[in-house]
Amino acid sequence: MSESVFQNIDRVLQRLEEIKQRFGVRSTASESGFGEILEEKTTETSSADPGVSADVTAENGRYNDVISAASERYSIPEPLIRAVIQQESDFREDAVSKKGAQGLMQLMPETADLLGVEDTFDAEENIFGGTRYLRELIDLYGGNLNKALAAYNAGPNRVGDTIPRIPETVNYIRSVLDYYNQFSKSKESEGL
Repeated sequence: MSESVFQNIDRVLQRLEEIKQRFGVRSTASESGFGEILEEKTTETSSADPGVSADVTAENGRYNDVISAASERYSIPEPLIRAVIQQESDFREDAVSKKGAQGLMQLMPETADLLGVEDTFDAEENIFGGTRYLRELIDLYGGNLNKALAAYNAGPNRVGDTIPRIPETVNYIRSVLDYYNQFSKSKESEGL
């Protein structure tokens, strides 16, 4: 079931992109499925400044094999894993947030322990741990990617029936989905 959810997401994103290109339409915040939440003006940003026009094709390719393996093991699309890494650490293995999150996918030490990640600065361990955590959150929220991303950012205890109206979290979800869309398009253009 989880594979079909992501296949459907990819298909919808591809179809939306085709339609936008055909009619010359630019992306809007409401397309990401958050409705009025994303219409709010926010000033806080996440750990990485998304700069929606960032050149995602310039991303560091040395993690391709690890991302591919984690994608296959946890049934998470590669572009989504890349999007989380881009947002969380800008592909920096040594990244540490103000709150203490570490590595490429910015795992908190307690979360890393629960996931069995011994060295959060080891790229392979971090990517596998972060992808596993994302898979668990997606499953926890019944396939709702928006809630899973909110929980990845704010913690599962802050996500209930709705996405919390925390400006950083709202921006985080928007940025990850924008990166996801960009990485998906990049993957298509490379014929992967």
